[in-house]
Amino acid sequence: MARDHRRLAAIVSADVAGYSRLMGEDESRTLAALKAHRRELIDPKIAEYEGRIVKTTGDGLLVEFHSVVDAVRCAVDVQRGMAGRNSAVPTEQRIDFRIGINVGDIIIDGDDIFGDGVNVAARLETLAEPGGICVSRMVREQVLDKLSFTFEELGAQQVKNIARPVEVYRVDFESEPLPRSGRAPRRWSRWARTVRRPWLAAGVVAICLAGAAALWVSPSLWKTAPPAPPPALSVAIVPLVAPQGDADAQRFAEALTRNILTGLPRKRTAGRLIVVSASPAADGPGRAIAVRDLGRSLGVRYVLEGDVLRSGDGNSVNLRLANATTGAQVWSERDTLQDADVAALSSVPIRNLIQRLRVAVLRDEMQRVLGQPPSTLSAPELVLRAWTVWDKDPSLAGTREALDLVNRALRVDPNFVPALTSRAKLINLEGDVDPHQDRERIGREQDELTARAVALDQSDPSAWSWRVVALEYLGRWDAALAANAMETKLEPYEPASYINRAWLMNMTGRPAEALALVDQALALKPDSPADAFGSACEAHLFAGEAEAAIAACEKAASLSTDWINISFLAAAYANHGDTAKAAAAKTKMLKVVPGYTIAQLRAKRYSDHPDYQRLAEKYWYAGLRKAGIPEE
Repeated sequence: MARDHRRLAAIVSADVAGYSRLMGEDESRTLAALKAHRRELIDPKIAEYEGRIVKTTGDGLLVEFHSVVDAVRCAVDVQRGMAGRNSAVPTEQRIDFRIGINVGDIIIDGDDIFGDGVNVAARLETLAEPGGICVSRMVREQVLDKLSFTFEELGAQQVKNIARPVEVYRVDFESEPLPRSGRAPRRWSRWARTVRRPWLAAGVVAICLAGAAALWVSPSLWKTAPPAPPPALSVAIVPLVAPQGDADAQRFAEALTRNILTGLPRKRTAGRLIVVSASPAADGPGRAIAVRDLGRSLGVRYVLEGDVLRSGDGNSVNLRLANATTGAQVWSERDTLQDADVAALSSVPIRNLIQRLRVAVLRDEMQRVLGQPPSTLSAPELVLRAWTVWDKDPSLAGTREALDLVNRALRVDPNFVPALTSRAKLINLEGDVDPHQDRERIGREQDELTARAVALDQSDPSAWSWRVVALEYLGRWDAALAANAMETKLEPYEPASYINRAWLMNMTGRPAEALALVDQALALKPDSPADAFGSACEAHLFAGEAEAAIAACEKAASLSTDWINISFLAAAYANHGDTAKAAAAKTKMLKVVPGYTIAQLRAKRYSDHPDYQRLAEKYWYAGLRKAGIPEE
């Protein structure tokens, strides 16, 4: 008799809760949704963790993993991902998976597997809640010290066709590790009930006293765990102070403090700053603040403090930003502001001041996260590190390294909106520098990521900003304009909202309207980011204004390493007849995107709008051809 082919494996069994009901209500919708979940989330996650799909049923999966740690990580990622995908779906239409995981000896028969190890996984699946995961005791023991999830003990369960009871644990993947096992709270509650009995009270007191004595005798036992590090991008604003008795200066200081508190929590790029108000630390200007103590008590990483003095031409404002963990000053500002400047948050001087403060925090945080191993970073810190990496190296290699960091952030927190929008932006940039990327896939994924982002947080202008990009990518111009209107409504004084609309005008072949919007952005903030000059650069080029395009494109290229501005500049130089500068710009462009051709650029179809296509052919592609970019 032939010997069975056996091996030890981690087995994951999953099925859809309430599948029959869902199919009975709408077969087509359910099947389409299930296929989308498989294609876009579940199968890629299984592949990422090197699992093998053994077989599928109408509503379920059986998957084998070589590593039990990878099996649990994959299951958690899938359930977290499904929670995000279901966030905007009516409850009665949601597809929720139940997952069971076991480690055991399995029999191999061709591509199929059998045995008690498989059967136990299937029974654990039936014990899991919709959206939940249940594991066996062996799984828990093997991953307990390797993963940051806690496990709730459900006790020994008698399950169908398994002779012995199975010890079952529920994976609590929303929590952090606890210092004791899941049994402890239950035991303590049981003890708490017993102390009501007078005859046991003395025994309990004696036990407590003995424990206290042991802690006193052994210092190693009573040492408390170090406090958790403060969150990234967290800032305490200490009310600005003015000289005692100067009512006008005090009113100005209070108004400026309110403006900073209101205006600082911004959500673009790397996420919202966490801003808290602190009590005054001392009286009068020039006081010393115990920055570390204040940061520790408020749980923040930075402290902003300052003072105001009335002067003949306004209010002299001195601001100081300190790192609360080190006590070091990382930024300071000395400025003169008028009373009228604090009358409204729309004031240009106030908005510029707030932006400089925000940039100072971001810059210091980016340097900090670069010096730490990625495995130790939180989701916001991973996103910060990703953009620091990309800013230094926008090539394909740098873009993919940044993408890897953002993907790590999404594994830590699948619903972290800045990570969702950052992935949407980075896959867009990856498609720019790699002409072989699947444009259809990029469009679909951007659509999904940005739709999730705005569903999770409709108050985040960055989510709407990248929703605009995704809709433009799909050629849905009216929807893109509507998303931009939401972005502008959320931040009416933010230049980026007008720059994005200018970009939409360029994409629909309306460069004159784009230039008017860029002027609006520059009026709000004369030192607007490179995107403003990039939009002006493209608009002047597409309007056939080569000389004006050169000026705008040179400015954009000096502020950003984005290769597309360099390509516009090369075309503008060539259209203006400056062949030497055109050739130099072409060489610089090809260092970032080696081997690029006009055919590849044309195939990308940044916009399918016929007016855009006509202007791009006439001014951009023709200029690049003159600059020496090959046709094929």
